[in-house]
Amino acid sequence: MQIAMIARFALVALLAGCAVKPPAPMGASSVPTSRTMVVSAHRAATEAGVEMLRRGGTAVDAAIAAQAVLAVVEPQASGLLGSSSLLIWDPTTSAMTSIDGLATAPAAATRAVALASDGTLLDPRDVAFSARAVGIPGTLPALAAAHKQAGKLSWAELFAPAIAAAANGSKLPPQLHALLAEPGALVAMGEVATLYLDENGALLAEGAIFRNPALASVLRRIARLGPDGLWAEGGREALLDALSRGRYPSPMTAQDLVTTRPRIGRPICVPYADTIVCTAPPPAMGALVLLQILGMAGQTDPDSTSSLHRFLEASRLAQADRRRYLADPAFLSVPLRGLLQPSYLAARAATIQPNQTMARPRAGEVDADSTTEDPGAPQAGTSQIVAVDTAGLVVSMTSSVNLHFGARLASEGMVLNNALINFAPPPPTTLPERGDRYANEMLPGKRPVSPVSPVIVLGKDGMPVLAGGGAGGILIPDTSAMILMRVLARQQSLAAALAAGQVSAADPDHIAVEAGTTAATLLPALEALGHRVAAEPISTGLAFIHRTPNGWVGAADPRRDGVALGTP
Repeated sequence: MQIAMIARFALVALLAGCAVKPPAPMGASSVPTSRTMVVSAHRAATEAGVEMLRRGGTAVDAAIAAQAVLAVVEPQASGLLGSSSLLIWDPTTSAMTSIDGLATAPAAATRAVALASDGTLLDPRDVAFSARAVGIPGTLPALAAAHKQAGKLSWAELFAPAIAAAANGSKLPPQLHALLAEPGALVAMGEVATLYLDENGALLAEGAIFRNPALASVLRRIARLGPDGLWAEGGREALLDALSRGRYPSPMTAQDLVTTRPRIGRPICVPYADTIVCTAPPPAMGALVLLQILGMAGQTDPDSTSSLHRFLEASRLAQADRRRYLADPAFLSVPLRGLLQPSYLAARAATIQPNQTMARPRAGEVDADSTTEDPGAPQAGTSQIVAVDTAGLVVSMTSSVNLHFGARLASEGMVLNNALINFAPPPPTTLPERGDRYANEMLPGKRPVSPVSPVIVLGKDGMPVLAGGGAGGILIPDTSAMILMRVLARQQSLAAALAAGQVSAADPDHIAVEAGTTAATLLPALEALGHRVAAEPISTGLAFIHRTPNGWVGAADPRRDGVALGTP
């Protein structure tokens, strides 16, 4: 399929908590070219994925095995009781599928997570780390849907590495140890932290062995009984018990757990730099922000002052649009057609002044069912997996428990998400009583806007040339857009692109520039343009693979514990 045909297809489809302080990046973990590739946020997870490929499994099998291991070794970021978003490229049909496994509001949900059923406003800081913030988990059903579509190995086989890691023990990874070692972290994490304490109640040393026998038992149930094993043999009762505890219990019921299903559909795709960039559709808001940034910033060098200024202004404009328009499309029409039209993006880009930052941007005007803004919510506890097999099947998967350690509650050794804080806060009392709705307000059965944005990029030959995504919460669209610009438009190597300093304008009133990197040297120049800038740690979790003439290259973010591995 030629690039022009792909572009026409894409446009037709379109129109239809605690902060880790990572070291400054020194160099991305990358490997020589290979026929296959798996990249994840932890070596054990990547090795599990590679093992599935060696056994003749597909990239989907590899991703499922890697995610199961991440539930053991990276529980602060992702797990079986969280959210996931997957893109799958099938070379046999030359088609791409999106699987939405994002968490869902229970049937008894109110208009906001911090709004009680009687209208009482609750303390949002307390609610954020409570059972009330837990969404109906979507990760395991999404993995099951992916396996049904493109898995080859038996379901049970995929969980063997994770069972061994949980039962026999794993080394406490550097990033997880750094998070738990933050002042006050052990107290804040509550029951979740007990897995990482020694017999005297002190934090285990980095690299010390920790075990999770309860999770091992759950994984054995899932391997034996399939995805429904998560709730079998007391699993449902254990979760509901965890959700009933604390000052703000959850209204989730057993019925909620069996009525939520993954949504299978098409990705959102637009042309960029002689390629087609595809990412997950709403309510994954990362799609809109990432694609709008590419459309407004163009094929410029994001590492020069003038181009970085344009990039940041494009990000601020895109964030204004997503705050106004993005929502669960099952509940509210999302005007993607208007928001991604080249003419609309050109008009928005024309408002960017080359020598001065604009005042806080407002959303553009397109037809939509909802025009009330919401500030959204950050998301940090997130992980990225990307894999390709010998047949050319590609998977890009972003999974999350939302903030680090989610709601800071556990059930059978698994961390519970706090995804419902990604809904809009309670409506202001000044909201006119005429039926106005927040696009992203919480409603029963609705999924909150999420910054996840797994990406698969199609080259001139119509086949995947780049795939991956990132973690880091609301920073994900900015940091992923940076990688695409550096690799696709500037032809940087994957390792160099991932290791380069990051910036983000996700906060409308604050520009974050990664401390200790070359990006931080541009801080004075950005301030001179009127940006409010601060040099600070930026904890991304990027994972990408890139097709070259000699095979696939993979790279993992040097800011985390990830690794890329391939097979000859």
